[in-house]
This record gives sequence, C-alpha cells and structure tokens, in this order.
Amino acid sequence: MEESEKIRAILSRDRRFDGVFWYGVKTTGVVCRPSCPSKVPRVENIELFDTLRDALEAGYRPCKICMRKEKMKKVIKTKTYHSPCGEIVLGSLGDRLCLCDWEAEKHRELADKRLRRVLGAVLEEGTSPVIEQAEKELDEYFAGKRRKFTVPLLFAGTEFQKKVWNELLTIPCGETVSYGELARRIGRPTAVRAVANANGSNSISIFAPCHRVIGSDRSLTGYGGGLEAKKFLLGLEKAPGF
Repeated sequence: MEESEKIRAILSRDRRFDGVFWYGVKTTGVVCRPSCPSKVPRVENIELFDTLRDALEAGYRPCKICMRKEKMKKVIKTKTYHSPCGEIVLGSLGDRLCLCDWEAEKHRELADKRLRRVLGAVLEEGTSPVIEQAEKELDEYFAGKRRKFTVPLLFAGTEFQKKVWNELLTIPCGETVSYGELARRIGRPTAVRAVANANGSNSISIFAPCHRVIGSDRSLTGYGGGLEAKKFLLGLEKAPGF
C-alpha cells in the first residue's frame, strides 16, 4: 500500500484500513487508527506504521479516543504457510498456536473475528517461536516424517466447541471417525449436527485434525480447505511408511 493511499485514508477517516496500518501524531505522541474521529493532524506531523507494536516501540502511546479498547489488547502474530495442498494462515498468541486456517476457506474472516472477540486480541503479520515450531512440524508432517504434533494449542470458542476440538486430538493419524461417532465420544449422541458445525468451525486445522471426521456413509463431506485438500491429507496419512 502506497504512502499516498494511507494519507488519503487518514484524511477521509476510512474505517476499511483500520488494522491495516496505524499512524503516529508527532505533535501529541499518540498512535491512532486511520478512522480516528479526533482532529486530523497536518500531513507533516504524521508518521506511518505497519503494525501497532512498531508504533508503541517507537514511543507513541494509544489514542484515548480511537484506541480505548486497543491498548489492553494482545497481539496474535500471523504468517502464511505454503503447504502442498493449499495456503494456510498460522497464528500464535503468547506461547500457543491459535490459528491454522486455510486461506481458501470461504469463512476465513469469521475465524479472525472470533479470535479477536474471544481472545481480546488484534492480528498482526509476523512470526514467533511457536509459529516457527509449527512450520517445522508441518514440514515434517508433509514429508511423511511426523504423525503426532507437539505444538501447544489455544482453542478460542464456546465450551461445547472446545470439547469437540479437544476430542479431535484423540483421533489417531491414519484413522477416521464419523460425525455420529464423534458426538457419542463427547457424550452427546443426539447432537450430531451441532458437532458437525463445531468441527467445521475448527480454526486449528491439521493440528486438531478435523479432516479425519467423515460422513456416516464414508463420504468426505465438506472441509474448510476444500475436498481435494481433505483427500490429500487422508491419503498422506494412509500412505505406506508414513
């Protein structure tokens, strides 16, 4: 994004760019969102930042008008991982992985929205030791050299969703279960549809293997990364010598 575009967004208080970049006001020492309703500073008094953290580290403090909630928020680092079956967005908060979602996912933005709401955090491109560990383990997994993951996970959802997602962790590599079986495993045999919805809302794909859940007729059914990705993952895990 060009600097001139960012300046135009600030002058027009364009909310579409909130979270895309931030700007510091040299005369007041505060950092603002592009949509800040306070008086727009003179252009020569504006300093642009790609991330909120960069602005804070440069000595700016959060604006009391547009960032009253922002100053207490945590930062989720996100980075794209290039897998053999599609692009994946990895995200970490603190020392745990909270996101491993397919870029092709139709409801990709809903996962980010849930993370911001449940975890009280903002998303920022970058990396972290946890993301680097996740990348290494994914590399090993796709190379057929890893069947189990050790990256610590952070689930963001309702108690029911987290119960379903934690149960996914018990499905062995190379095996599959039906949605009905998954519902029985968590003690909710009549909640098959709710279990299917929770499975579909899983934002930590592969690590919490929702691809190992299939229809009662053995059909693959839906998958956030697409059925071809699901087929690829199941085929990888059942390959001889994996």
